[in-house]
Amino acid sequence: MTQSKSRGAKIPDAIARYLEHLKDVTPSGHTFAGYRRDLLCFARWWEETTGEELSPERVTSVDLREYQEWMRATKGLKPATINRRMDALRAWLKWAAREGLAPRVPDFPKPIPQVRQAPQALERAEVNRLLRELEKEGDTRDIALVRLLLSCGLRLSEAVALKVADVELSERRGKVTVRRGKGSKWREVPLPPEARKALAAWLDKHPGGEWLFPGREGDHLSASAAWRVVKKYAWRARIPGLHPHTLRHTCAYNMLRAGADIVTVAEVLGHSRLDTTAVYTRPRLADMERALERGEV
Repeated sequence: MTQSKSRGAKIPDAIARYLEHLKDVTPSGHTFAGYRRDLLCFARWWEETTGEELSPERVTSVDLREYQEWMRATKGLKPATINRRMDALRAWLKWAAREGLAPRVPDFPKPIPQVRQAPQALERAEVNRLLRELEKEGDTRDIALVRLLLSCGLRLSEAVALKVADVELSERRGKVTVRRGKGSKWREVPLPPEARKALAAWLDKHPGGEWLFPGREGDHLSASAAWRVVKKYAWRARIPGLHPHTLRHTCAYNMLRAGADIVTVAEVLGHSRLDTTAVYTRPRLADMERALERGEV
């Protein structure tokens, strides 16, 4: 067993080897950390339940059903959390079977049904507070970055990967070309007036080079560095728990509220399936609260 650096916990060898494999194939540190956390949860349950060291060839379909039920009935975890942990287990066991560490992948129980929640989006007052803090600071780069997320719905990774040549501006129109979106998809996204204004101001002060948002050593600004910029203004605007996709979600909600059809919103966001975009048509908790308050007698 491999010794973990966190809390002195021991990591089973087969999981440790899989995590080393993930480091090579998973660019996202968040994804790696999530898989590590979910697999160690199963390892702890396994050892407490069986008294044995976890190894992939010992895991059966019965164990998987018991673990799923333990998470649901005993721990009371949400369906999304249970299903995510089971997905991490499936990925590990498939890898173990390919590596010859297990004779087969055991049958998995069906996922726990769940009601898909509406994504988190900012209320208008929160958007105004965020924009106010940006304007007070007056950093044209930061304003341009936030506008691409909030006004155009770009993913953070898409925004930082833009080159100066990907931006086209004129007095009344503008667009950015996303050359490698999710799944390496190419798309063009129009720039509304405030986004055009923000990008024009930033380009007037741009230090030069090919990247729209230059980073260190000639590369573009990293997604993690860009997110620290956004979180700085969110903290000042008293918006806790801001997620990297929150501004993108807010853009989608605002388009739908303004009367855009779902196909148009899907094109702007770069969704290949309409059911992905349809989640934005679900009422948020705040919307349901207001509806209940108005209808209460």
